[in-house]
Amino acid sequence: PACCTGGERTARAAACFASLHRYNMPAHIRAAQQAIQAAKGHIHLKGSSMDKITSVVIPMGFTVAAFGLLYKGLDDLSWGKNRKEGF
Repeated sequence: PACCTGGERTARAAACFASLHRYNMPAHIRAAQQAIQAAKGHIHLKGSSMDKITSVVIPMGFTVAAFGLLYKGLDDLSWGKNRKEGF
């Protein structure tokens, strides 16, 4: 529709976007989405153990990998490993 093309996000464009996708969405998902959108402030979802994976394990894995790479880089710098000629 013409209301969804270009311009900044307005209430009219948001209503138009919602009307486009309303018919393909199950009722329970639509109700949950409306409840979340109506809430003010931060939202913390309570769910299964997958929350622990996404909020604890994955960031911890990134941290461990980052420290491992940092250690390897500092070790290579201190012992002069992996040097390229001319640098």
